[in-house]
Amino acid sequence: MNSPIYVLGAGSIGSLLACELASLPSLQNKVVLLLRNQARAEQFRAQQSLLTIERTFEENAPQIQCKLKATYPAELNVDTIDNLIVTTKTVHSERAILDYVPYIKKDSNILFVQNGLGVIEHLKRVVWTDESKSPNLYQGITTHGCFQKKDFHYVHAGLGNLKIAKVGSSAMDSTCALVELLMKSKTLNTSYLSYDDLLISQCEKLVINACMNPNTAILDCMNRELSNIEEVKVLFKCIITECVDVFFKSMPNLAENPKARQTLDIHRLLDFVMYVGFVVCGNNSSSMRQDTLFKRDTEIDSINGWIVKLANELGYPANVNKTITLLAKIRAQVNQRRI
Repeated sequence: MNSPIYVLGAGSIGSLLACELASLPSLQNKVVLLLRNQARAEQFRAQQSLLTIERTFEENAPQIQCKLKATYPAELNVDTIDNLIVTTKTVHSERAILDYVPYIKKDSNILFVQNGLGVIEHLKRVVWTDESKSPNLYQGITTHGCFQKKDFHYVHAGLGNLKIAKVGSSAMDSTCALVELLMKSKTLNTSYLSYDDLLISQCEKLVINACMNPNTAILDCMNRELSNIEEVKVLFKCIITECVDVFFKSMPNLAENPKARQTLDIHRLLDFVMYVGFVVCGNNSSSMRQDTLFKRDTEIDSINGWIVKLANELGYPANVNKTITLLAKIRAQVNQRRI
């Protein structure tokens, strides 16, 4: 690949993807972090432009370091951005991407890897309103567990996977070079799906996030600390039941899909959430807990809050998810008030 790959959102997942791509021989010096501002870029450069990924799921927890280029909106001096990975928080997506819209062309490839649902649909309504001028949009979801230890140092605590599909395509479109490069990583476990299949996986991932993220944030605990507690299992089942009801009521195509019915079975999802949350990512500190600890905005409105919003539109009571959403917001505000 001749053109660089830009990563917008140098948090845990963005940094993980950037390091994995930078480790490929064909991408040396071709992965660029897009940081918020000059101060953040100078902070990164002061640390020798190094990202550190600590693989605690491997024996002896090796630390992988990669040296990357970094820039920010006022400094960027290019004609086009051909390949962009967006891993910002859902709540910041529109504001973050607007700085780079002038560089994004019809042939550009943009991959979104974020928690929650609805971001791409929102951006198509407010940014890329003309379908004929819209770039190639890809949706990604990941089950990798990764959290921040300190600035530009992240802990890859749970080995998961990365699933990608081209948005709006029911058929299995051919991949782009960006996706093919991600598939070359031995650690990311990347697969390319049809959009219909990815939608099912998105719902599955949203359920995991709706159970693990807010509850670990509210209770201020690592994932594994919620394991083997009967009340947690009862709570998770209530959250999952509401999520599944909303999925099928709001998306009739899912309700008619046998694969969706099987994958989004409530009992199967409960087992899957506990496996991913407590076994695969048991040593992880969820992104929402990290955001709450570091007094940052959380993504609750794109996870449990998204379920509540859809439920309200359907006239369906999602009282458990509403309560969880309120408690997560309260927890965040309590922390923000503390010195």
